[in-house]
Amino acid sequence: MRQPFAMKELVSIVKSNYSAIELDVLKEVINIGGGHAATSLSQLIDKPVHMTVPVIEMMDYAAVFEQIMPEETVIKAIIVRMMGDAEGVFLFTVDQQFSKDLVAMMLPENTPYSEVMADSALQELENILVNSFLNAVMKLIDRNLITSVPIMIEDMFGAIMSSAYMEQSQYDDSIMIIKNEFYYLGDRLESSLYFIPKPGIIEKMLTALTV
Repeated sequence: MRQPFAMKELVSIVKSNYSAIELDVLKEVINIGGGHAATSLSQLIDKPVHMTVPVIEMMDYAAVFEQIMPEETVIKAIIVRMMGDAEGVFLFTVDQQFSKDLVAMMLPENTPYSEVMADSALQELENILVNSFLNAVMKLIDRNLITSVPIMIEDMFGAIMSSAYMEQSQYDDSIMIIKNEFYYLGDRLESSLYFIPKPGIIEKMLTALTV
């Protein structure tokens, strides 16, 4: 029997002193946005996708490389920048097996694998996931958010994460990890989606949601 599909979405946010109410609000935003992303993913691969309730965890920046992925691991990452009333960057990280599995799910059976085809499929997947997520969030916070065209890069995980954090002017040693897992029966693969905002963006979102 084949194992259930498990797609992990890890949304990383710079640490701040959030109250219990604010944490609940954050989880609800992620839950709603993730639900829209799951629906879009289901339509993309033509298979039912289910999502778990978000779990929030505080983690030292260094622990990310110990518990999630070693910093020297070479990966592909698709970058989408968020602009408008709030700024940040989304990173969708995958390994080669994910690329092959995704192409197998999206294309007719026995379609030959190609790197170009896989890269195109991955960029389209992140574009759909991010925009589905943001469209749901925009309705909640009544803000205008737009995204850039996805860009594919290949480098060590540590170099990609460090570059993204410096670009967003984030220098805190601790981050918040909000975990969502998506499941469907029949296939199994894993990937991670990270969100790194400009300083103060999460606080602005919380203010818009709690006033």
